Amino acid sequence: PDSTDLIFLIDGSLNVGAANFPYVRDLVTRLVERLSVSRDGIRVALVQYNADPQIKFYLNSYYEKSSVLEAVKGLSFSGDDESNLGAALEEVADSLLGESAGGRAEEGAPQVLVVISAGASSDDTGAGHRAVIRAGVVTLGVAVGADAAAELEEVATDKSFVLKADSFRDLTAADDNLYGYINGLATRSIIFHNEFTEVTVGERDIIFLIDSTMGTAVINTVKEYIRRFVSTKEIGPNAVQVGIAQFATDTRLVMDLQTHATKESLLSSLATIRPRQGQTINIGAALDFVRLNMLRPEKGSRMGRGVPQLLLLIVSKRSSDSVAGPAQALENLRVLTLAAGSRAAAEAELKQIAFPESMVFISKDFRQLFRNAREITDALSTLSGRMVEPPTDPITTVQTQRVFRDIVFLVDGSNYVGSNNLPFVRDFMINIVNQLNISPEQVQIGLMQFAEEPRIEFYLNTYDNKQDVVEKISQLRLTGGSVLNTGAAMSYALDNMFQTSSGSRKLQGAVQVLILITGGPLQDDARNEADRLAVGSILTFTVSSGQADQEEMEKIAFIPTLAYHKQSFFDLPALADDIMPSLISVVERDVAFLIDGTDGVRGDFPHIRDFILKVIEPLDIGFNKVRVSVVQHSERPTPVFYLNTYQTKEEVIRAIQGMALAGGRSLNTGAALRYMKATVMSDSNGSRAAQNVPQFLIVLAADRSMDSVKEPAGELKTDGVVPFGVGVKNADKKQIEAIAHNPSFAFNVKEFRELEPILCSCWMGLI
Repeated sequence: PDSTDLIFLIDGSLNVGAANFPYVRDLVTRLVERLSVSRDGIRVALVQYNADPQIKFYLNSYYEKSSVLEAVKGLSFSGDDESNLGAALEEVADSLLGESAGGRAEEGAPQVLVVISAGASSDDTGAGHRAVIRAGVVTLGVAVGADAAAELEEVATDKSFVLKADSFRDLTAADDNLYGYINGLATRSIIFHNEFTEVTVGERDIIFLIDSTMGTAVINTVKEYIRRFVSTKEIGPNAVQVGIAQFATDTRLVMDLQTHATKESLLSSLATIRPRQGQTINIGAALDFVRLNMLRPEKGSRMGRGVPQLLLLIVSKRSSDSVAGPAQALENLRVLTLAAGSRAAAEAELKQIAFPESMVFISKDFRQLFRNAREITDALSTLSGRMVEPPTDPITTVQTQRVFRDIVFLVDGSNYVGSNNLPFVRDFMINIVNQLNISPEQVQIGLMQFAEEPRIEFYLNTYDNKQDVVEKISQLRLTGGSVLNTGAAMSYALDNMFQTSSGSRKLQGAVQVLILITGGPLQDDARNEADRLAVGSILTFTVSSGQADQEEMEKIAFIPTLAYHKQSFFDLPALADDIMPSLISVVERDVAFLIDGTDGVRGDFPHIRDFILKVIEPLDIGFNKVRVSVVQHSERPTPVFYLNTYQTKEEVIRAIQGMALAGGRSLNTGAALRYMKATVMSDSNGSRAAQNVPQFLIVLAADRSMDSVKEPAGELKTDGVVPFGVGVKNADKKQIEAIAHNPSFAFNVKEFRELEPILCSCWMGLI
């Protein structure tokens, strides 16, 4: 015989009553009489519940059908006002399924629960429901009356497994169907396919992917649903993590899975979810965005640890692009995708996306769907599945382990930002932090704010882990005020934050970074302070919005391409992904040398070769790392090798060591600078400027240029190139300063043997 563990859970409350209890008892009796009851076949247990569950007999109490029938016929009505089905389900899961109680789940025997009820439960059934699902139990239901039917449809494994009767006298009509289900499960002619096990809410990564074009009312309803969902869950890196993205034709990140480590922080940031106008949505592209940008370990996904990955897609219309490939890619990762759509959405399309199809929720009244979203909530809270290792292709994986940075956020705390925009500023910083490895060995974070006066929130060495940093950023409150002394704040940061005593690791080679975030105009001399920071080898990024002047921000940033401006603070959180490549690219640099190749330096040419070799010594040279080019110039430029000529450091070193002097009588440095811009630092010759890889040029001259250098140098700077000017012997000091990015990048020495002290400044600028 086919083995099955069959448990009857019958309502013994006043919902049934003493007069009707015999009908319930007789139903169980008739079923048992038809079943193949034995030790190795169908085992039967029975629980009666009211205020408390009462186990009448276990699966191993009786192995003979006659004994089971005698026990069933001897049942009497217990009677009680309360009908605590939830507690009874938990008791079944805890006490009746294990081996000690006669359960044979480990032997592969199906475990089937038949709930017979005549009214709504007096307690919450959620925990009990999840407990029996987690145990792999298939639940059937027999309901007398509408209240019981609604309850059992929530509890049963499938709504079709609930048999309904209008009165107790009608229970006889349930016999055949109920027997058919039980016998079918016992003989394996009915196999309930479910790849998922259900678990209580523990560790899970949940991403909400929201159609931005749904309109204000629906978006607000969705926000309210997320708020209610989050409010009832434990949020954190060891519990539930929530990520959110919005999309129309393109996709915008609202928060990564690890952006908010606390419930309070997450809830406060929901204001960033806003509708956007649009008639077209690209669901396929949005699904790919989630897979490539959010389901990554560095973005907080715990997929590799086996934590369930759930995605809830919420849409109002048909997609304009294909969803098949992106949906399959998510399925291959074992992501559990749910889809909720209004009636204008394509149900077939959503079924293609959801995994499984039963996780598609379509409603004519979208707002009503999310006001009464128990099915969605239960699925998000309980579904889990087998996880696989995430992909590790180098194109989409951010290699944060190489980053060695001291990063100070300098935040405008004035009314130009204000409390309404503060959540966007906080989320931007948190999005940055969450993509970095925070530790004393890798990235350290400091935080300041400023208005009329600067204020230190915490130093670089105050916190040594990501959770504390994120928590403190989440707690940031602005000082307020209308006076904005940006330059003074930058100076204060240089003197107080980027110091060894404050945690700076500049002497150990950590790149020093200042990220200025502001919403107001400059009210003091910030440009001079920006130069001081550059001289101090601090890389300044600017992130601005509101009334900040974009052109002024570009002048303050270390180079113009490190100035990021958005019209609305609302867009700042998503800006984190744009800024990250420049922020963490320790290795990607294009470095070109334009050196004096005239006859006048023939005796000192070994010093020039040695200078170049010492500059590149600490650089991680490689085709996808630091690229190097060398050009000599006299009356005309003579390329030694281009940025894409060599792919290894050894090849570059050999080429420099074997370099011979080109020769010439005089310098036309201006013409050489134009050549560098048009030829050497072009895409065709290996420049990666179009990929936002920083571009550096080191110009070394031992005499005055015969042509003008100002305009060609200005054109290079406009293109984002950072020139260093190095003058030796008879070089014109003013020309060297005109070539350099700013005066702090200009160096003049009398003899070639004095070049070595310049190396440190070059290293800090290039690294």
